[in-house]
Amino acid sequence: MNKTVTCFALFLASLMTVPAGCAPASESLTDKSFLKAVGKDLRDDRGKGTAVTLRGTNAGGYLLQELWMTPTLGTARVKDETSIHSVLESRFGKEGARELEATYRDSYWTARDFDNVRDLGANCVRLPFWHRTLIDENGEFREDAFARIDWFVSAAGKRGLYVILDMHGAPGSQNGSDHSGVEGGRDKKGASEFFFGAHAERNRQRFLELWKEIAARYKGNATVAGYDLLNEPYCTYRYTSGLPDGELRSMLWGVYDAAYRAIRAVDADHVIIMEAVWDPADLPDPARFGWENVMYEYHNYLYDDYDNAKGRQIANMEKKLALIASADYPVPSLMGEFNYFGNYDAWDKGLALLNEAGVHWTTWTYKTTADRGNWGIYHHAVSTGKINLEEAPFEAIREFWGAMDDVTPNAELIRVLKKHL
Repeated sequence: MNKTVTCFALFLASLMTVPAGCAPASESLTDKSFLKAVGKDLRDDRGKGTAVTLRGTNAGGYLLQELWMTPTLGTARVKDETSIHSVLESRFGKEGARELEATYRDSYWTARDFDNVRDLGANCVRLPFWHRTLIDENGEFREDAFARIDWFVSAAGKRGLYVILDMHGAPGSQNGSDHSGVEGGRDKKGASEFFFGAHAERNRQRFLELWKEIAARYKGNATVAGYDLLNEPYCTYRYTSGLPDGELRSMLWGVYDAAYRAIRAVDADHVIIMEAVWDPADLPDPARFGWENVMYEYHNYLYDDYDNAKGRQIANMEKKLALIASADYPVPSLMGEFNYFGNYDAWDKGLALLNEAGVHWTTWTYKTTADRGNWGIYHHAVSTGKINLEEAPFEAIREFWGAMDDVTPNAELIRVLKKHL
């Protein structure tokens, strides 16, 4: 496809209020870019080609807000993506809420953001989304269910960027934390109605239905690197739930196996990604369930040595990589989220560790508010702080959220990342 035709197609997409942009078609991924897992490698050409190592970042904040890093003020009634929608709808009606949310997302991630990621030297973006991206509060598919993911995948592929589709917030919430769309406060387990409570079975069924629809939609799409089934299940209550390790693992592995079977009934070829919570011991030998063409994912954060004054950032990552090596699962490994925080030398050493280990990686995250420092490769340039959705008028919210595309580079972090990309 030539550049003129590409631009025209993207212009048509823009009529649906989804942002668009043009890039030289010569940079596009092709059918031969399709990845499959072969042993511990990802190989293109459906597993018959060369090994590809995924390195990039996350598009956190785009389809699912976490208020600590986005320019939306946390208030008594606004705590997560669910309450953002409910407050906007109560104030401005369903159509008004939809308009404001569209304004936010049109502005939050644009063609320039793909260009920025590509120019880092990255080849991958992990795309967090939640169930309400696709379905409404009643579980019915939205008319525009796949519009934004379609646009994201298309625009990324045109720039040579793979996309990992990450179910960051499952129906009912898999962890009761804000990054699932539901903030449970002090009772995150109680708010985790994907695993517990009277509606858990229904929510897990919706989860399977969602993955079947996603797999049917992107079957054969070479830009999609894989299906990341469930972000950080259990999360902060993993070790405080009162349930034994064996029971938690059994529950999770049952969910993974059911999702694997549901997807494979529709899509035999895409890599399926399963997350540990938090270490390799929380994942099974794939042969136990007959899983093939899968990737195992890990996340790694250490908060108590933020600036690496005692060297713990590096020691912590070394420990995680040693556990992965010791488990020796015959699958590729992805460090899907991590951050080395305030020390650039730690970033330098830590990224080298990941590359030397042959682990695929995506940093958390591409963009944050400036006060979050190295959590963001880029920062929001909004100078007025955060918007209060409980008090600000409709026009003020629309204007504020319409400025999410104004970003400034985190220059020193970019310098270090480029070295290892």
